[in-house]
Amino acid sequence: ISQFQLSSKMLGLIASLALCLIPTSLGFASVATTAAPYSSTAFQSLKKQLPRDTNVVSCGGWYNLAKFADDPKGNLVEFIVNNLKSTNSKSTELQEESQLNALLVLLESTKKGFESDLIDGDWHVVLTRQGSKSPKFQKAFARVNAKKGQGSSAFDVKTMTFSGTDYTPRGNGVITSSVKYNPVPDNFDVNEKGDIVLRRIACEITGGSFKYWKLPKVNLPLRRKGGYLDFVYLDKDVRVTKGNRGGVFIHFRPEFLEKVMA
Repeated sequence: ISQFQLSSKMLGLIASLALCLIPTSLGFASVATTAAPYSSTAFQSLKKQLPRDTNVVSCGGWYNLAKFADDPKGNLVEFIVNNLKSTNSKSTELQEESQLNALLVLLESTKKGFESDLIDGDWHVVLTRQGSKSPKFQKAFARVNAKKGQGSSAFDVKTMTFSGTDYTPRGNGVITSSVKYNPVPDNFDVNEKGDIVLRRIACEITGGSFKYWKLPKVNLPLRRKGGYLDFVYLDKDVRVTKGNRGGVFIHFRPEFLEKVMA
Protein backbone atom coordinates (compact mmCIF):
# COMPACT_ATOMS: atom_id res chain seq x y z
CA ILE A 1 0.00 0.00 0.00
CA SER A 2 1.33 3.45 -0.91
CA GLN A 3 2.56 5.54 1.99
CA PHE A 4 0.38 8.32 0.65
CA GLN A 5 -2.86 6.33 0.70
CA LEU A 6 -5.44 7.94 2.98
CA SER A 7 -7.83 6.13 5.26
CA SER A 8 -11.54 6.55 4.58
CA LYS A 9 -11.83 8.51 7.83
CA MET A 10 -9.10 10.97 6.81
CA LEU A 11 -10.58 11.30 3.31
CA GLY A 12 -13.93 12.17 4.81
CA LEU A 13 -12.31 14.80 7.03
CA ILE A 14 -10.58 16.43 4.06
CA ALA A 15 -13.82 16.37 2.06
CA SER A 16 -15.70 18.07 4.89
CA LEU A 17 -13.02 20.73 5.13
CA ALA A 18 -13.07 21.26 1.37
CA LEU A 19 -16.84 21.81 1.34
CA CYS A 20 -16.33 24.73 3.70
CA LEU A 21 -13.41 26.18 1.74
CA ILE A 22 -14.69 25.81 -1.82
CA PRO A 23 -17.15 28.72 -1.65
CA THR A 24 -14.22 31.17 -1.63
CA SER A 25 -13.96 31.08 -5.42
CA LEU A 26 -17.36 29.59 -6.22
CA GLY A 27 -19.31 32.01 -4.06
CA PHE A 28 -22.07 29.84 -2.87
CA ALA A 29 -22.75 29.80 0.14
CA SER A 30 -36.43 48.38 3.89
CA VAL A 31 -35.85 51.44 2.06
CA ALA A 32 -36.55 54.59 4.07
CA THR A 33 -39.34 56.72 2.64
CA THR A 34 -37.71 60.04 3.58
CA ALA A 35 -36.62 61.93 0.48
CA ALA A 36 -32.85 62.12 0.02
CA PRO A 37 -31.35 65.62 0.20
CA TYR A 38 -29.31 65.04 -2.95
CA SER A 39 -30.43 66.04 -6.41
CA SER A 40 -27.87 64.54 -8.82
CA THR A 41 -29.54 62.99 -11.84
CA ALA A 42 -27.62 59.72 -11.46
CA PHE A 43 -28.61 59.32 -7.82
CA GLN A 44 -32.27 60.15 -8.39
CA SER A 45 -32.39 57.62 -11.23
CA LEU A 46 -30.80 54.82 -9.17
CA LYS A 47 -32.80 55.72 -6.07
CA LYS A 48 -35.97 54.61 -7.85
CA GLN A 49 -34.37 51.21 -8.49
CA LEU A 50 -32.97 50.55 -5.00
CA PRO A 51 -33.71 47.04 -3.68
CA ARG A 52 -36.72 46.99 -1.37
CA ASP A 53 -34.64 45.60 1.51
CA THR A 54 -31.97 48.33 1.31
CA ASN A 55 -30.62 49.26 4.74
CA VAL A 56 -29.63 52.90 4.28
CA VAL A 57 -27.92 53.06 7.68
CA SER A 58 -25.57 50.14 6.86
CA CYS A 59 -24.66 51.98 3.65
CA GLY A 60 -23.42 55.00 5.60
CA GLY A 61 -26.62 56.96 5.04
CA TRP A 62 -27.95 58.79 1.99
CA TYR A 63 -24.66 60.67 1.79
CA ASN A 64 -22.70 57.56 0.77
CA LEU A 65 -25.35 56.43 -1.69
CA ALA A 66 -25.40 59.85 -3.37
CA LYS A 67 -21.62 60.15 -3.27
CA PHE A 68 -21.00 56.95 -5.26
CA ALA A 69 -24.07 57.03 -7.54
CA ASP A 70 -22.41 58.81 -10.47
CA ASP A 71 -20.13 55.82 -11.21
CA PRO A 72 -20.82 52.76 -9.03
CA LYS A 73 -18.59 50.45 -11.06
CA GLY A 74 -15.68 52.88 -11.18
CA ASN A 75 -15.96 53.51 -7.45
CA LEU A 76 -16.05 49.76 -6.76
CA VAL A 77 -12.92 49.20 -8.87
CA GLU A 78 -11.12 51.98 -6.99
CA PHE A 79 -12.24 50.45 -3.69
CA ILE A 80 -10.94 47.01 -4.72
CA VAL A 81 -7.59 48.29 -5.99
CA ASN A 82 -7.02 50.27 -2.80
CA ASN A 83 -7.93 47.21 -0.74
CA LEU A 84 -5.52 44.95 -2.64
CA LYS A 85 -2.65 47.43 -2.42
CA SER A 86 -3.15 48.55 1.18
CA THR A 87 -1.90 47.06 4.42
CA ASN A 88 -4.49 45.83 6.90
CA SER A 89 -5.90 48.74 8.92
CA LYS A 90 -8.61 47.87 11.44
CA SER A 91 -9.30 51.55 12.10
CA THR A 92 -11.00 51.92 8.71
CA GLU A 93 -12.95 48.65 8.69
CA LEU A 94 -16.30 50.23 9.66
CA GLN A 95 -15.96 52.97 7.06
CA GLU A 96 -14.98 50.46 4.36
CA GLU A 97 -17.89 48.19 5.31
CA SER A 98 -20.46 50.97 4.82
CA GLN A 99 -18.81 52.03 1.55
CA LEU A 100 -18.94 48.48 0.21
CA ASN A 101 -22.59 48.14 1.26
CA ALA A 102 -23.44 51.36 -0.59
CA LEU A 103 -21.61 50.22 -3.73
CA LEU A 104 -23.35 46.82 -3.71
CA VAL A 105 -26.78 48.45 -3.42
CA LEU A 106 -26.03 50.90 -6.23
CA LEU A 107 -24.66 48.18 -8.50
CA GLU A 108 -27.74 46.03 -7.92
CA SER A 109 -29.87 49.05 -8.81
CA THR A 110 -28.34 49.12 -12.32
CA LYS A 111 -30.29 45.90 -13.03
CA LYS A 112 -27.40 44.01 -14.63
CA GLY A 113 -27.92 40.40 -13.60
CA PHE A 114 -26.94 37.01 -14.99
CA GLU A 115 -26.20 36.75 -18.73
CA SER A 116 -24.68 33.69 -20.36
CA ASP A 117 -22.75 35.70 -22.94
CA LEU A 118 -21.04 37.73 -20.23
CA ILE A 119 -20.31 35.02 -17.67
CA ASP A 120 -18.39 32.62 -19.93
CA GLY A 121 -14.64 32.25 -19.29
CA ASP A 122 -12.10 32.90 -16.53
CA TRP A 123 -12.45 35.09 -13.44
CA HIS A 124 -10.15 36.00 -10.53
CA VAL A 125 -11.49 36.61 -7.03
CA VAL A 126 -10.51 40.08 -5.75
CA LEU A 127 -12.66 40.47 -2.64
CA THR A 128 -14.77 38.25 -0.44
CA ARG A 129 -16.97 39.01 2.53
CA GLN A 130 -18.19 35.88 4.23
CA GLY A 131 -21.68 35.67 5.64
CA SER A 132 -22.63 35.12 9.26
CA LYS A 133 -23.24 31.43 8.54
CA SER A 134 -19.74 30.86 7.14
CA PRO A 135 -17.21 28.94 9.31
CA LYS A 136 -14.46 31.07 10.89
CA PHE A 137 -11.63 29.25 9.12
CA GLN A 138 -13.38 29.76 5.78
CA LYS A 139 -13.40 33.50 6.45
CA ALA A 140 -9.63 33.53 7.06
CA PHE A 141 -9.07 31.34 4.01
CA ALA A 142 -11.11 33.70 1.83
CA ARG A 143 -9.25 36.81 2.97
CA VAL A 144 -5.88 35.28 2.10
CA ASN A 145 -6.93 34.17 -1.38
CA ALA A 146 -8.51 37.50 -2.28
CA LYS A 147 -5.54 39.48 -1.00
CA LYS A 148 -3.07 37.36 -2.96
CA GLY A 149 -5.30 37.17 -6.03
CA GLN A 150 -5.06 33.38 -5.99
CA GLY A 151 -8.63 32.14 -6.06
CA SER A 152 -10.24 31.75 -9.47
CA SER A 153 -13.21 30.27 -11.28
CA ALA A 154 -14.07 29.47 -14.87
CA PHE A 155 -17.54 29.25 -16.44
CA ASP A 156 -18.37 27.06 -19.43
CA VAL A 157 -21.79 28.06 -20.74
CA LYS A 158 -21.91 25.22 -23.28
CA THR A 159 -21.88 22.57 -20.56
CA MET A 160 -23.51 24.84 -17.94
CA THR A 161 -20.72 24.12 -15.48
CA PHE A 162 -18.04 26.07 -13.68
CA SER A 163 -14.92 25.14 -11.78
CA GLY A 164 -13.18 26.75 -8.84
CA THR A 165 -9.61 26.80 -7.58
CA ASP A 166 -8.62 27.82 -4.06
CA TYR A 167 -5.35 27.72 -2.15
CA THR A 168 -4.50 27.10 1.48
CA PRO A 169 -3.27 30.19 3.39
CA ARG A 170 0.41 29.37 2.78
CA GLY A 171 -0.19 28.59 -0.87
CA ASN A 172 1.17 25.03 -0.72
CA GLY A 173 -2.18 23.28 -0.99
CA VAL A 174 -4.80 23.60 -3.70
CA ILE A 175 -8.47 22.60 -3.77
CA THR A 176 -10.34 22.32 -7.05
CA SER A 177 -14.05 21.79 -7.53
CA SER A 178 -16.60 21.39 -10.29
CA VAL A 179 -20.18 22.63 -10.24
CA LYS A 180 -23.27 22.28 -12.40
CA TYR A 181 -25.48 25.34 -12.58
CA ASN A 182 -28.89 26.23 -13.89
CA PRO A 183 -30.51 29.69 -14.12
CA VAL A 184 -33.78 29.77 -12.16
CA PRO A 185 -36.61 32.35 -11.95
CA ASP A 186 -36.26 32.78 -8.17
CA ASN A 187 -35.32 36.29 -7.02
CA PHE A 188 -35.70 37.79 -10.51
CA ASP A 189 -35.81 41.54 -11.05
CA VAL A 190 -37.43 43.92 -13.55
CA ASN A 191 -35.65 46.89 -15.12
CA GLU A 192 -37.13 50.26 -16.08
CA LYS A 193 -38.06 48.95 -19.54
CA GLY A 194 -40.05 46.11 -18.02
CA ASP A 195 -37.53 43.43 -19.02
CA ILE A 196 -36.91 40.47 -16.72
CA VAL A 197 -33.46 40.45 -15.08
CA LEU A 198 -32.29 36.99 -14.02
CA ARG A 199 -30.42 36.98 -10.71
CA ARG A 200 -30.09 33.42 -9.46
CA ILE A 201 -28.38 30.25 -10.62
CA ALA A 202 -28.93 26.99 -8.73
CA CYS A 203 -25.65 25.19 -8.03
CA GLU A 204 -24.72 21.56 -7.44
CA ILE A 205 -21.17 20.58 -6.48
CA THR A 206 -20.33 17.47 -8.48
CA GLY A 207 -16.72 16.76 -7.51
CA GLY A 208 -13.38 18.06 -6.37
CA SER A 209 -9.77 17.29 -5.53
CA PHE A 210 -7.09 18.29 -3.04
CA LYS A 211 -3.34 18.42 -3.61
CA TYR A 212 -0.84 19.37 -0.94
CA TRP A 213 2.75 20.27 -1.79
CA LYS A 214 4.45 17.33 -3.57
CA LEU A 215 1.98 14.73 -2.39
CA PRO A 216 -0.30 13.00 -4.92
CA LYS A 217 -3.64 14.61 -5.77
CA VAL A 218 -6.59 13.13 -3.87
CA ASN A 219 -10.05 13.03 -5.42
CA LEU A 220 -12.68 14.14 -2.93
CA PRO A 221 -16.21 12.70 -2.73
CA LEU A 222 -17.89 16.08 -2.95
CA ARG A 223 -21.58 16.06 -3.80
CA ARG A 224 -23.89 18.80 -2.61
CA LYS A 225 -27.16 20.23 -3.90
CA GLY A 226 -29.22 23.18 -2.78
CA GLY A 227 -26.67 25.98 -3.15
CA TYR A 228 -27.15 29.06 -5.29
CA LEU A 229 -25.54 32.28 -6.45
CA ASP A 230 -27.38 35.57 -6.84
CA PHE A 231 -25.85 37.94 -9.39
CA VAL A 232 -25.77 41.44 -7.94
CA TYR A 233 -23.92 42.85 -10.96
CA LEU A 234 -22.32 41.48 -14.12
CA ASP A 235 -20.60 43.07 -17.09
CA LYS A 236 -17.62 42.16 -19.28
CA ASP A 237 -15.10 43.09 -16.54
CA VAL A 238 -16.73 42.66 -13.14
CA ARG A 239 -18.83 39.97 -11.46
CA VAL A 240 -20.48 40.51 -8.07
CA THR A 241 -22.41 37.65 -6.50
CA LYS A 242 -24.00 36.68 -3.19
CA GLY A 243 -24.08 33.07 -2.00
CA ASN A 244 -26.80 31.20 -0.16
CA ARG A 245 -24.82 31.56 3.11
CA GLY A 246 -24.78 35.34 2.80
CA GLY A 247 -21.25 35.75 1.48
CA VAL A 248 -20.34 38.41 -1.10
CA PHE A 249 -17.85 37.48 -3.85
CA ILE A 250 -16.33 39.93 -6.29
CA HIS A 251 -14.40 38.74 -9.34
CA PHE A 252 -12.54 40.56 -12.11
CA ARG A 253 -11.53 39.28 -15.52
CA PRO A 254 -7.78 38.44 -15.41
CA GLU A 255 -6.88 41.01 -18.07
CA PHE A 256 -9.01 43.68 -16.37
CA LEU A 257 -7.38 43.00 -13.01
CA GLU A 258 -3.94 43.29 -14.57
CA LYS A 259 -4.91 46.59 -16.19
CA VAL A 260 -6.30 48.28 -13.06
CA MET A 261 -3.44 47.07 -10.86
CA ALA A 262 -0.75 48.42 -13.21
